[in-house]
Amino acid sequence: MNRRPRILVILGPTATGKTALAVEVARRVDGEIISADSRQAYRSLEVGTAAPSPADRNFVPHHGVAFLDPGERYGAGRFARLCRGWVAEIESRGRTPILAGGTGFFVRAVTRPVFAEPDLDGERRAALESYIGGLRLAEVRRWVRRLDPDLASSLPVIDRQRGGRTVELALLTGRSLSWWQRNAPAETEPIPARTWVLGLAPAELRRRIEERTARLLESGWVEEVDALRSRGYGRDSPALTSIGYRDVWRLAAGEISREEAVKAIVRDTWQYARRQRTWLRHQLDEDAIRLDAETDTGTLADRIAAEWSRSRRAHGARGEAERDE
Repeated sequence: MNRRPRILVILGPTATGKTALAVEVARRVDGEIISADSRQAYRSLEVGTAAPSPADRNFVPHHGVAFLDPGERYGAGRFARLCRGWVAEIESRGRTPILAGGTGFFVRAVTRPVFAEPDLDGERRAALESYIGGLRLAEVRRWVRRLDPDLASSLPVIDRQRGGRTVELALLTGRSLSWWQRNAPAETEPIPARTWVLGLAPAELRRRIEERTARLLESGWVEEVDALRSRGYGRDSPALTSIGYRDVWRLAAGEISREEAVKAIVRDTWQYARRQRTWLRHQLDEDAIRLDAETDTGTLADRIAAEWSRSRRAHGARGEAERDE
């Protein structure tokens, strides 16, 4: 890293304790947290996405949590634009921006900015969106694999929102999303960051996923989905394509048993966590610091705060030396 870091980043697969750790780090570095989670952004999905509790959000300011309608689309480009505004606001208060979550593409959109999306014909795009919206998710995924095999092989998960955008861009521009990412100029300058990554042994990670699934179901996940159903949100609404929500929807509708729902949620969450682990191993800069998530949260927070402070001081001193020369 050649520039002084402006944002402190905490990443890791699902169920590794990122939310609790980010809160503890924020206490030590006078920080505010920006959620790099594509699903915690939705209102009324706080239970199933294990979003920060109201108490945590009152204790430490959070940005990007529970602010979107479940029917809205939320991708890396939109997140990056919002994140830049949040970072500037936090810095204007003399505080530390802490980017925490498990959606690696969101973090990369800020630290390695995405391309400026080309102008698309509004009428054709609306027609294509309507067509894609009527397809089963399996069919959308088939289109993605056909139109952009490179992207399909690298995505942690192909959800309806991301898959739809991939198909739209390929059909409306004649170029795949992967091509645009490789060849189009970045939308803006990257924000320098210092990154810490939580990891767990596979057996412990799976155990935590099983434990968390049971806890979320006991904490009102079914009631949360029932409330969304009563408000008219269909199971294909963008937010409800999140892992687990369709299974809980089927449970709430009496289509499957609780045991069947738990089995499906654990299976899909575990598969997603494995893809996250692969992405985090291969897509981050070499100076990302790896941490054992089994270590006490307070101990990890102390370490991150100390290393963040040293990194900021070192780059500040380096900048002063360069100016003197």
